Formats: sequence, structure tokens, C-alpha cells
Amino acid sequence: MKKEYLRRLRLVLSIELSAKNKIQAIGSLAVPVLIYTFGIINWHQEELQKLDRKTRKLLTNHGQHHPKADVDRLYVPRKQGGRGLIQLSLCSRNFKTGGICRQDGIPTNTGCQNTPTQHRLSRVTHS
Repeated sequence: MKKEYLRRLRLVLSIELSAKNKIQAIGSLAVPVLIYTFGIINWHQEELQKLDRKTRKLLTNHGQHHPKADVDRLYVPRKQGGRGLIQLSLCSRNFKTGGICRQDGIPTNTGCQNTPTQHRLSRVTHS
């Protein structure tokens, strides 16, 4: 799972997109690989914190985050002046406790974020 997450992360970062679209692509292509496993695999917080660190390192290497920039701003929703990146360790903790995660300041009850699959499912169930 980690390898697939990092592969997708590198793929998104290598594509020529705006910073906003790269963060959104990470949230919709790379992060769901891990989110879908939160209820199945017992992830240790240290592992997820390492993946968060690796994500920030790759963002810095690809020029999307300055080395001395505030790290917390990455995880603040865009509507509140941040970048809107999903923090894996926090998302996992909220998923385990039955809480909600937020993306762009909008609470969701689906675990961590609305993924394309969940959007399709919501259209099918609400129709």
C-alpha cells in the first residue's frame, strides 16, 4: 500500500498542474489508496507520520512546498487559507474513533474525504 501511495504521489507531482490542482489530485488519487485500508490494516501512527513526512519531502523536492514554510498550513483547508492536503495520521485516528475528517472545511461522514467512488455511490443511492 505504501509503495502504491508513493508511486501515485510521484506521478501527480511529475505532471504539470497548478499547485491547487496537484493538491486536489493527491487527495483524489493517492490518499484513497490508504484511506480504504484504514478499517482493514492496523496502521501504526508512526508509519502514517513517516508517510506524511515523506509526502512533505516530495512536495519540497518538486517545488510545491518551501523548506522553511509552515507545515501546518499544508493541512489547513483552502477556504481557511491553507493548502487542503489530507493529513494521514489525523485521518486514520478520526476514522478509528468513528469521527469525521474534513476536506476544504466541509465535514463528511464517510471517514475522511469524498472520493469519486463515494460520489458515484451517493448518486446511485439518492436517485
